[in-house]
Amino acid sequence: MNTIAIIAKDARRYWWLVAGGLTAILCLELLALYSPQLVKQAIDMLAAGQADPRGLGRIAGAIVALALGVAVLRALGRPSMLAFGRIVERDLRERFFSRIIRLPQATLDRVPTGDIMARSTYDIDNVRLAAGYGWQAAVNSTLTLVLALAYMIWMSPVLTLLAAVPMAAIPWLTRRQSTRFHRCHKSIQESFSSLTEESRDSLNAIRLIKVFDLTALKDRQFERLARRHLDNNMELARVSALYLPVMTLVTNLSQAVVWGCGGAMAVTGMLTAGDIVAFSAYMAMLRTPLVYSGYLINLYQRAKSSCNRVDGLLNKPVEPSNSPSDKTVALSSSSKLEIRDLTFTYPGESQPALKNLGLELCFGATTAIVGPVGSGKSTLLQLLARIHEPPEGTIFLDGTDITEISLKQVRACMGTAVQDPFVFSDSIRENLLLARPDASDEDLWRAIAAAGLNDEIRALPQQLDTILGEKGHTLSGGQRARLCLARTLLAESPVLLLDDPLSAVDTKAEAGILEALSRLRGGLTNLMVSHRPLSISFSDHIVVMDEGRIESEGRHEALIDESDLYRRLVLTQQLAAKVNPNFSSSEQKGE
Repeated sequence: MNTIAIIAKDARRYWWLVAGGLTAILCLELLALYSPQLVKQAIDMLAAGQADPRGLGRIAGAIVALALGVAVLRALGRPSMLAFGRIVERDLRERFFSRIIRLPQATLDRVPTGDIMARSTYDIDNVRLAAGYGWQAAVNSTLTLVLALAYMIWMSPVLTLLAAVPMAAIPWLTRRQSTRFHRCHKSIQESFSSLTEESRDSLNAIRLIKVFDLTALKDRQFERLARRHLDNNMELARVSALYLPVMTLVTNLSQAVVWGCGGAMAVTGMLTAGDIVAFSAYMAMLRTPLVYSGYLINLYQRAKSSCNRVDGLLNKPVEPSNSPSDKTVALSSSSKLEIRDLTFTYPGESQPALKNLGLELCFGATTAIVGPVGSGKSTLLQLLARIHEPPEGTIFLDGTDITEISLKQVRACMGTAVQDPFVFSDSIRENLLLARPDASDEDLWRAIAAAGLNDEIRALPQQLDTILGEKGHTLSGGQRARLCLARTLLAESPVLLLDDPLSAVDTKAEAGILEALSRLRGGLTNLMVSHRPLSISFSDHIVVMDEGRIESEGRHEALIDESDLYRRLVLTQQLAAKVNPNFSSSEQKGE
């Protein structure tokens, strides 16, 4: 569903609100445009010497009544249309957010976060203005134009035609300005996205900026982007500034024609003095919609550009949703997780990250994956959890292709802990309960203990109710990693995927935690990725990967003798420990 479809759906759902607002606008225009006719009657009475206090009083009273009616109708119609704009904004934001969190990871990787934030704020605000205030102003201006011209033609078709001659330039000017408005708004939206992304990036990296004293550099980068955004807005201001004087000149020329040609017609008796005054009043009324058309074109082009940007994400395909045709799998101790001839290439990349990979994991065993950076370890785990969608016919859970199983069941089956820990700015309890909302305190403490974090949490003044702050800055990097691991363990998933989640923890602690987990989850399946081979040496089975392929596999002792790559990885870790034994023995707080 795109933006226009959402607006149309809201218009049907809240038809009474839209109809009431439009009816009020129509009635107030009818009342406002009848006022010059009353003025015309009064002037004609005075010119003919037929005026009397009672008659003029009735006309004055009618003018006051019309003014009051216009005020009341304006007070009723304007809020209705503005309320409709806010409803559109609400529904569009909800739809946009719902879409974003369901987009595949590959799509999100290609769109900067700042750009998504700009679309969800600046662009949706533009759509809201057009759907509410813009629609009201467009209807108001159109009614004024049509009804005023109808009165003018009824009074004098000839004078109306003469007054319209200077307005012949308006369609050309409007068409020309519309193109320039669209170009300017597209540039503004792009520069605003860049500015938002720079702000977000700087705030996320504020500690790094302070540590390396990058404030001056970041100031210059932000100033450059802010200057570009200012220049784009100034270009729009120049385009808009040209439109208003030209439209004012055109309407003033038409007013001059009315008084010049209309005055001559009044002298010859073709029109009355009241006709000329009323005609002039209608010309003044026409000036507002004609001059205002520049703003409406501006608003329309902003909304058009914003709709295209919002639709660019709303129309992206989402992750596969659950359907009745999805298969379900009943896992048991005899179940298997099989990988058959798996080749996977990231979108936009030319080289595959995984090449003809084949692996069989029996349930109840602990399997470890090691290998150099870029060997495809994390990619494999992401495909197993369907963070990235694997090719069909490559990964099977208990004999069933996981692409045929509901995404919900796959994610529930595959409990994942990633290398980059993330916690929300909430309490420890709330962060843990994300995995299992019905968990008791006993369950929470059991998961915390399994992650090796029991003593640190109990030492906190509020323990489970401790507020972690922005991105959990009150905890060290290693503590955050173990808290995220505890959250994953709390879900008690049949398959545990550990993508090097303890890289911020010292080697000895990591090995102890992983080995304890393997014993704790006896009978369940564990698949662990680590860049430290000694930390996973206890595993039932170890897979060594290199350049997207399986180089060798077996137990730790056998691989030491049979695999040169595995032996080099072990020796590298041992050498690093000898050179700097304290290198990983401490946790860097707040990183």
